[in-house]
Amino acid sequence: MLPLFVDMTGKRVAVFGAGPVGVRKANFFAREAEVAVIALAFDEGLDPRAKAILADIRSALPQWLDWADLVVAATDDCVLNDEVVREARKRGKETNRADGVSSFLIPSVVEKDGYVVAISTLGRSPGMSRYLRLYLEEHLGPRFEHMVRLQEEVREAAKVRLPYPTERERFLRAVLDDERTWTLLDEDFEKARARAMHMLEEWSSGDP
Repeated sequence: MLPLFVDMTGKRVAVFGAGPVGVRKANFFAREAEVAVIALAFDEGLDPRAKAILADIRSALPQWLDWADLVVAATDDCVLNDEVVREARKRGKETNRADGVSSFLIPSVVEKDGYVVAISTLGRSPGMSRYLRLYLEEHLGPRFEHMVRLQEEVREAAKVRLPYPTERERFLRAVLDDERTWTLLDEDFEKARARAMHMLEEWSSGDP
């Protein structure tokens, strides 16, 4: 499997089952996609942006499979999940299931200001994915968010001073490798920015 970031705006996701797993997966997609959750009983905590469809899954299956772009089988009945996945695949829909092989996986996600880290063990250990997420949440401090902002600003300035993409790439890497810049980011963003801009001046004058 290849990791991808996909714009889900305007996409439709049908989640069959509304236990804790179904609710979690529905909430993941509801931040961006249109989500319908189909079940006869719902756990608490469903994102209000998701549609709660109170219906028997087998009866409602054809309608909501036709509606969806992506399908999630998250019931506690493996036979029913088999049926959901089988019927979805007949319609050419990508599927994720809570208890078996999926054609797409939902990662654990660390979201920071300016960047996102997605984690997956490819279904082998969901617990390890959660462990890594919590570890990274704790250890990825504000300095990395500040560096994303700094790189964005300096990159725009470098487009003017350094006309060739390969040269800009080398310069931005030099900023990332500069320990003094990282130290200043922990103290004062403007000082770090001033240092990076000074580095750009030297670099564009041919004296990096």
